[in-house]
Amino acid sequence: MKDVQDWIAVKRLYRSGMKIKAISRQLGMSKNTVKKLIKLDEEPKYMRFVNTTKIDGYKTQIRRWYLEPEFNFIGTRIFRELKLLGYTGSIGPVYRYLTILKDEKRKINSIATDRIETPPGDQAQFDWAEYTIVVNHQITKVYCFSMILSSSRVKDIVFSLTVDGDAIYEAIQDLFSSFGGVAKELLIDNPKALVIENKQGLPPKFNIDALRLATHLGTELNACNPYRARTKGYVKTFVM
Repeated sequence: MKDVQDWIAVKRLYRSGMKIKAISRQLGMSKNTVKKLIKLDEEPKYMRFVNTTKIDGYKTQIRRWYLEPEFNFIGTRIFRELKLLGYTGSIGPVYRYLTILKDEKRKINSIATDRIETPPGDQAQFDWAEYTIVVNHQITKVYCFSMILSSSRVKDIVFSLTVDGDAIYEAIQDLFSSFGGVAKELLIDNPKALVIENKQGLPPKFNIDALRLATHLGTELNACNPYRARTKGYVKTFVM
């Protein structure tokens, strides 16, 4: 797990413009290790849990769902469909395999990729609110997920009956998809599905699957200061 986190940390810092020497000093690893991790397009192959075979029997189907235009499924949709087929693993291996397929998708759909590499704004803000409404004569709790682009103030929302990790990950992907691109940075609150720990004065510790999602999408997670959700700006006013 630590090697995966090192790989993600190096990728994030390098993509932000930090020099190799500075990354080496900040993360406490050699420059050669930093260079090696930068060159890797996917998680280190030597990690033991990467050798899992649970997903191997589904790779052909995943390729079809992800690459073929008639499907164009996102990660969480693929995960749900796999579970219906009997897959018993977690969502992590799905994202790892999709990361491998990204280059292939880039060749198939260069226009869409160009839009991802040229985001409509430097930052997007993500949040949600809980509502109780009447559906079919029954009181039902629903969740409104919202995203707003900081530069243009363009907004969009999606609804869900759940607020677990899968629902949050899917909402993030759906909302970015609706914008037609991915912002360089995604500013978030501190839900456990995304942030394990965020102490004042220390770097936040992100959920490993949230980091995989961010790496897959090509964005950077940035958690609000603890107990200061208002630092996100206008998202709260949008969902009220």
